[in-house]
Amino acid sequence: MHKSIPMELKEIVVVTDGRSNIGGNPVDAARIAHSKGIVVNAIGILEESREEDPYIELDGIVREGGGICDIVALSGLGSSMQMVTRQSVQMTIEKAVSVQLKKIAGHSLEEIEPASRGKIIDYIRKVGEEVNLRCAILLDCSGSMASKLHTAVTSIEELLLSFRSRKGMSSIAVLAFPGRKGQHCDLISGFTADYELLSSRLGTIKAGGGTPTYAGIMKAVDIFGDEEYVDTPAQVNVY
Repeated sequence: MHKSIPMELKEIVVVTDGRSNIGGNPVDAARIAHSKGIVVNAIGILEESREEDPYIELDGIVREGGGICDIVALSGLGSSMQMVTRQSVQMTIEKAVSVQLKKIAGHSLEEIEPASRGKIIDYIRKVGEEVNLRCAILLDCSGSMASKLHTAVTSIEELLLSFRSRKGMSSIAVLAFPGRKGQHCDLISGFTADYELLSSRLGTIKAGGGTPTYAGIMKAVDIFGDEEYVDTPAQVNVY
C-alpha cells in the first residue's frame, strides 16, 4: 500500500474474453506488479453461455493487483475502459490519503465523520485529475478475440482521447498477448499521448493463438521500469 500520494500513477488494464491457458498463474503476476507500485485492473468481455471460470480468474487478478474488475458486453467496452481507469486512479489516491490520515490523526478515511469525509473525497477527485498517469493496456489477441478486435482498438483510441480532459500528463502503452512468431507477448506501442501514432500501431494487431495472461502481465510490468519504451518506434514489434 502506498504511504503517500504518488506523483505518477501506474496502471495495467487486462482486456480479455477468456481464461489464461498458457504459462503461469496470472494472479501471481498481478501480485508481483502490485508489489512494484503498479495497479492491475481487468475487463472481461462477456459472452452468452460462457462459463464463469474466466471471470473468477479476473477477480483474483484484481484482488492481488489492487485494482478494479468489470465484466461487460462488447458494446460497453469503451465506456468500461474509461470508467475502470478513472476509478482505479481515485481508489489508489484514497488508499494513500487514508494511510496518511491514520498516521496523522489516528483515523482512516472511512472513520471520519461524513461532512469532513466529503471534503476529503472532493480533494481526492481533484488530485486524481492532476497526477500523472501511465496506463498499459494488455489486450488479449487470442483466436476467440478475432471478431472483437475492431471494437477493442476503437475503445483504446477513445481512452486516449478521454485523457485530454485530465490536467495531469497521461500516456498509454499497448501490449498484445499472445505475440507473433511464438512469442507470449508483443509490445505494440510504448507509452505515448500521440493519438495518430497510437492509432497507426493499433492497426497492426491480429488475432490468433492461446491466452498467456501471466506472460502478458509480466511484460507490462517490465515496460514501466524502462525509459526506452516511451515513444520509441524501434522497440515496437509490428505484425
